[in-house]
Amino acid sequence: MNMCVIPSPRMERTPAQIERRVYLYPGGLWAASETAAITTVLGSCVSVCLWDPRTALGGVNHFILPRGGSNPSARYGNHALPMLLDRVLALGAQRDSLLACVFGGASVLAGEGNGTPLGSRNVSEAMEFLRREEIAVLRHDVGGREGRKLTFRTADGATLVRKP
Repeated sequence: MNMCVIPSPRMERTPAQIERRVYLYPGGLWAASETAAITTVLGSCVSVCLWDPRTALGGVNHFILPRGGSNPSARYGNHALPMLLDRVLALGAQRDSLLACVFGGASVLAGEGNGTPLGSRNVSEAMEFLRREEIAVLRHDVGGREGRKLTFRTADGATLVRKP
């Protein structure tokens, strides 16, 4: 079990501010101004968590394939990554203080020995996007042969990764 906690100002919560729990399905994207604990399960898919410690705003995606066609869909990294960035900025996150964590990209499918495995291609798509956008990657837990269960908390930017 690994934790990635991005420091943030102490937050006092009232009963109305109790954290919402969200399950993010493959091909999904979640970002909202309310605090939430977003959970997803990753194999060769990749999730990028973006979080702004100044505003305590964040979001996460779960893309399946690195690249897709001209129809924008969060199923594809080349669409999901800019969609996530646009959404957290629209909520009020500050671009110059955004931090990222990247998870997933395992080689879980049999027969992935021919060419570059899907998980590796997904990780490359995420890392290249974050490099181009000059968003610091605070933590990553990628590759290997095991899937992961990820929980991302938008209130404080914490991530919890569990492997079987």
